[in-house]
Amino acid sequence: MKQHRDTLAALRVSCWVYGGAFLIPLVILCLAFWHLKLAPFGPKNLLFSDMGAQYVPILEYLRTTILHGQFHLFSLSLGTGSGIVPLLTYYVISPFSLIVFLFPAAHITTALSWIILLKVSTIGLTMAVFLRHAFLKSGWSLLLFSTAFSLCGFVAMYFYDMMWLDALIWLPLVALGLHRLVDQHHFGLYTVSLTATILSNYYMGYMTCLFSVLYFIYLIVEHQPTKTKFRSVLQMHTAAIRQFFIGSLLAGGMTAVVLLPTALGMLLTGKSNVFYQNYLPSPLFGPEVLAQFGPGGSTYVTHLYHAPTLFMGTLMFLLVIVYFVSPRIRAVEKNRTMWLLIVMGLGLFVTLFNTAWHMFQQPAGFPFRNAYFFTFLLLITAYRAWQTHPAQSMNDPQKILALVWGAGLLIVGYLSAHVFPKLYFKAAATLNNTLYLKSQPSFHWMWLSLGLLLLSTMLLFISEWHPIRIGLLGLLLATELGGNYLVANRGIEFGNQAAFEKYYRQDKALLAQVNASQTTSDLHRVEFLHATISKAYDGPYNHYNDPLLFNYSGISSYSSTLVEQARVFQHDLGYFSPNVRRISPQGYTHVTDTLLGVKYRLNAFKDPQITPLSSYAGLGFAVPAKLAKVQLNDQQALYNQEKVLRALGAPQNTLAPTSVLDVSTRRATAHDMVNIPGKFRTLKHDGDRYLQTVKLRVNATGLLHGYSPDNNIIYSSLRVNGKKAKPLTNADGLRYVINLGQHQRGTVLTVSYVTNKPTEGYHNQFVSLNQRLYRQFTRQLRQQSLHFRADNQVSRLSGDVRGTSERDLLYLAIPDTPGWSATVNGKPVTITSAMHAQSLIPVVKNYKGMIGVPLQNGQNHVVLRYRTPGLRAGAIISLACLVLFGVLWFTGEWLRPLETKHSHRHNA
Repeated sequence: MKQHRDTLAALRVSCWVYGGAFLIPLVILCLAFWHLKLAPFGPKNLLFSDMGAQYVPILEYLRTTILHGQFHLFSLSLGTGSGIVPLLTYYVISPFSLIVFLFPAAHITTALSWIILLKVSTIGLTMAVFLRHAFLKSGWSLLLFSTAFSLCGFVAMYFYDMMWLDALIWLPLVALGLHRLVDQHHFGLYTVSLTATILSNYYMGYMTCLFSVLYFIYLIVEHQPTKTKFRSVLQMHTAAIRQFFIGSLLAGGMTAVVLLPTALGMLLTGKSNVFYQNYLPSPLFGPEVLAQFGPGGSTYVTHLYHAPTLFMGTLMFLLVIVYFVSPRIRAVEKNRTMWLLIVMGLGLFVTLFNTAWHMFQQPAGFPFRNAYFFTFLLLITAYRAWQTHPAQSMNDPQKILALVWGAGLLIVGYLSAHVFPKLYFKAAATLNNTLYLKSQPSFHWMWLSLGLLLLSTMLLFISEWHPIRIGLLGLLLATELGGNYLVANRGIEFGNQAAFEKYYRQDKALLAQVNASQTTSDLHRVEFLHATISKAYDGPYNHYNDPLLFNYSGISSYSSTLVEQARVFQHDLGYFSPNVRRISPQGYTHVTDTLLGVKYRLNAFKDPQITPLSSYAGLGFAVPAKLAKVQLNDQQALYNQEKVLRALGAPQNTLAPTSVLDVSTRRATAHDMVNIPGKFRTLKHDGDRYLQTVKLRVNATGLLHGYSPDNNIIYSSLRVNGKKAKPLTNADGLRYVINLGQHQRGTVLTVSYVTNKPTEGYHNQFVSLNQRLYRQFTRQLRQQSLHFRADNQVSRLSGDVRGTSERDLLYLAIPDTPGWSATVNGKPVTITSAMHAQSLIPVVKNYKGMIGVPLQNGQNHVVLRYRTPGLRAGAIISLACLVLFGVLWFTGEWLRPLETKHSHRHNA
């Protein structure tokens, strides 16, 4: 009876502890949101960085398309068209994402705030579950460690990349599953939790697989009470090793439904490029990393590159040191733990290993994404030290030694932070080294860290464990974690919630006027150059993902899953693309409008706001077969457009070069550079700056465009006839086709710009598109355009087009990517790539262009279907592995223990 009462009492304590593990991080984060005036506690919202540029548009697109029955596995809102499975698996395939369906579109940012709050709280809950069951201890002190993990430095710095938070939720359960696998030979929890991790985010799931291997090896070695040869350890744990491999393979198999199509989709991105620098055994930081164990180690200002975020509270840092000082912990245990931490630390420290942890690609911003694994191991170490009751088990010299070691490490870290990063920068003045130098904490943080360490030491080593002292430790830790979170948010330009609600509705209403979300017979693209939604952002906003946010077919995109061949194709035609993750609507000409099927151009800040384009010839139209042989070359955008026009049969001189009358150059003055952003104005290694003025005569009436093959124009300084002509998006340092306005034939004008390469300015190209000739030409194209039928869908395009002997190829403005199949008049045909594109940066490579479908003379009924590559095979593998897991779990973890139990009763 007494044992039963003790069990119930322990159960009640555990329930209260679990509730506290969830609620304490929630309260701390709610107070931080309230202090920052973030929705739902204030007028600001999370419209910044990836949250504003990616998560808000992607989740709103998902919400809208599902609620309106428009969801397809292919989307024309992703650049010029892309499969959507890689995007979903990378960003939003989390059960917490369902919260967005509880909020209207204009309040999507508030939904994301609640998702973050609940995810961080759930991290605390699962950490408490792990500690309670892995170490068979329950008590209020457990909340110290669960809270430290839920609000550790990684969470403070990367909470707005909320797709990664799911991995922190599942990590403690994966670790608990490994404990059960080694101790009880039960692999069910490990397999289920690893499966959930991979499904939530395959990128972090991959890292969790690597961690599982390391932690499993540690557990089977740690299971031996004395030092044992590794071969003997493997022999003693053959059953556990077998179950580990089976469970890991089943977890991978059960997630094949997302892994296989995602892998095939990611191979189409620019992230498949390999750079040898990422595989060198070079260090990524020095002893200055020790300063990260103190508060305020990193802020948002240098979020693109900084040291690993290791903060978990000074109490936890002290307990890690106590672990290695304590006489209650055997030397063999300390050695094993040390080796585990060293191996995990090498994954942060060495470039080669760090690249392997990050799926063999160095992160483009937000570095050391595997840091939370190291924090998790440190917290386990700290919890083991806590269980030794250091106040009673350590003598005074040992306590002083722990304090001295902690203080010494912090002092070394802060002193190094003001020496080593400067040396790195002097050795190589790269962008990463520049950001790393700026990211180092101020020296005054050392004094605060030492004070907190001393206070934690005093509270930790008090001999009597009264609840009030544990409460004081908890209060101190909560203050540290909450304060560090606020410091990490320094430099963030939060958005305005009221402005977002207002301007979202305005832009949505404007798009409704042109049937922008129409996906049936009137399928077309819209180029929304400048939406009023930008007023809701306090920081820069470049409209890359507006097509997702407002659910329309556009031409721009920003994501880590952007199809590289589509990006390169657009870039070769002159569109602005700063890197492999972004393609902008800036850089258009009427030729590109025709090639991409753009029917309307919108600008909410101009009158009229809507411009119907006479260059529109449909999303598809019949063209000469020789268009398929056109090769676009990188850094030759206007020549590429001229080649395309020749292949299409456009009249000669449709693109008319201007006559250059004069080129003058002088040194640039401060006034000439007043509009150049500081970053480009102050760069010394680029050489001197000059103002170059080109005098031109326009030879055709129409839009005048310029292009710099040698990339020698600083666009923010651009002027036409002395008037500012800088682009909407800052494109300094990159190539794209610039719009210099509408001009009449015979007009003489001047184009001036600042450059650091004046001699190369003579290679700059200026051409006008003959407005009259091009309108006549596009009328001819429209006569053989693809007319979509009423049953048309995004992933099943159905329409009719007339073919002739001169125009026997259907050009469709959708990238020729795997997954598409076509029939013409009910018979299967092979899709031909209409044009090919070339990239020279970051790698030299040739890519397919748009979809081309061979036509017969006369009327053709064309049907194109999209099936996500790998989805069907992945689903079959997942189903088979799920059935196999169910059988193995039932026989191994339910039926066999039940038979054993009945056998014991029968024998009794």
